[in-house]
Amino acid sequence: MQKSITKLHHSFNIKESSTLINSIYNGVIIINEQGCIVLLNSTAESILGVTAQNALKRHVDDVVPKTGLLQVLKTGVSEINQRMNIGNRVILTNRTPLLENNTIIGAVAVFQDITAIATVLSELENVKKLTSTLESILESIEEGIVVVDKQGLITIMNKAYGKFLGINPKEIVGKHVAEVISNTRMHIVALDGKAEIEEFQKINDNICVVTRIPITKDGETIGCVGNIIFKDAKNLKTLAARFHKLQSELEFYKEEFSKAYGIKYTFENIIGKSEKIELVKKLALKAAKSISTVLILGESGTGKELFAHAIHAASPRRQGPFIKVNCAALPETLLESELFGYDEGAFTGARKNGKPGKFELANGGTIFLDEIGELPIAMQVKLLRVLQEKEMERIGATKTTKLDIRIIAATNRNLEEMIDQDQFRRDLYYRLNVFTITIPPLRERIDDIPPLCDILLKKIGNKVEHWVNGISPKALELMSKYTWPGNVRELENILERTINLMDDEVILMAEHLPPILKKTNQPTTDDNIQTVFNLELVMNNAERMALKRALEASGGNKSTAAKILGIHRSAFYQKLGKYNMNS
Repeated sequence: MQKSITKLHHSFNIKESSTLINSIYNGVIIINEQGCIVLLNSTAESILGVTAQNALKRHVDDVVPKTGLLQVLKTGVSEINQRMNIGNRVILTNRTPLLENNTIIGAVAVFQDITAIATVLSELENVKKLTSTLESILESIEEGIVVVDKQGLITIMNKAYGKFLGINPKEIVGKHVAEVISNTRMHIVALDGKAEIEEFQKINDNICVVTRIPITKDGETIGCVGNIIFKDAKNLKTLAARFHKLQSELEFYKEEFSKAYGIKYTFENIIGKSEKIELVKKLALKAAKSISTVLILGESGTGKELFAHAIHAASPRRQGPFIKVNCAALPETLLESELFGYDEGAFTGARKNGKPGKFELANGGTIFLDEIGELPIAMQVKLLRVLQEKEMERIGATKTTKLDIRIIAATNRNLEEMIDQDQFRRDLYYRLNVFTITIPPLRERIDDIPPLCDILLKKIGNKVEHWVNGISPKALELMSKYTWPGNVRELENILERTINLMDDEVILMAEHLPPILKKTNQPTTDDNIQTVFNLELVMNNAERMALKRALEASGGNKSTAAKILGIHRSAFYQKLGKYNMNS
């Protein structure tokens, strides 16, 4: 071995050339015919992280594994521009056999660290791929796109824009945009940096809708990109018609879906941004997520039914049915059969095969018991069983029916006072009063009157085909000072009555409003003699007062109030509706 090293040293005069080899930029490793390192220059030391002192006379694989030098030593074939990794470094190397008299006496590797170059090449390759992708995107989209630099010179124009102009995009690159596109402002946007969105521009014979966006880099505008949104503004009308048709179809299907499942309203239909109504909406949303029974309290006309629908629509049961029952509107003799249904032969006149009740129809969904305070005591006992046992029996049935329903109840009466008067069961009240929501009257959220009027005017306009576009500030002022005993229902009633009496006016003025709203802002006098002697008005006021006093005398019980007045219950409800006194 020593002879081989000596021979190699002598053949190549390595000692005499060491200064030269150590001074070159590339790393150099020389091995002898046994694969031992006989030379390792200073650059190789730096790249490989080893010292010549520790590497010399050692086998190359013990110092730098997989250098490829042993393969060259074995085959005598040079390996040029070979790429390899040593640690975190990327190395480019040439490996060559050392020959003397056609005999291999060693091998040399000359290599260079190209880690930084490899990183740059990789990044360049990524940029090339990204550029190619962007070019493909630009060429594939139908919108015309053009890009200019700060001087207004065209740098990019896609095929769609070229086709629209009737030119070859490649031939106009480098030209000023004003020479190519008529009435353009792209060069101006490239200078002032102010975007121009959806502007009309006449290009050749077409009125186009275009957008011009400045291109910025490090806070400085360096160019502008423009695109044609519509090649001909006449297409806008067609597109708007299509959009309107699709929107109408969507509304139709939404309405049909709601009808199928009994959903009429959602939280989007609850109008108002006042603090009180926002708090109630948040509470109602929490109720929608729970499975508990909900009790909705509030004056007549505040929107208790609307909230009940919205809670169901936002609940996990929204795919199930929503069944509404007005406990006050049904005669006592029919109430039980309506709620619980009956089997065949249960009573004279019963349908063949029987009839399911409202509770059965609501299975898997929600049942809304409106005016729960009007429910007779006998029915309260049966409702309590439904709440406790989640089961019921049809009239005349011999077996029970399991129920999977959620109950939402509502009333405008004070149930606690009714309990004290033995008109409502305390145990039922505790079952209902789990998640209670109290809806504020309209007089406590006056700020919501303007948005409510906007929605109601559209609703009424569609019904009576007289569209009123707004309400004057004076009219709104009068409305804000009124106490609204009938709440939102009364507001809608007054607006509809007012619109029906208007001529062709499109703005509702203060003079259009009924006298009742104006009286709240005027002292009471005897000047208006006509009002005093208006027989219809006097009779209506007397009837309204009689209804009010009968309700007060009965503690709010409508059945008792009707008996006090000596009229049928259904007639009593009609009169309540006439004066907006019914919930």
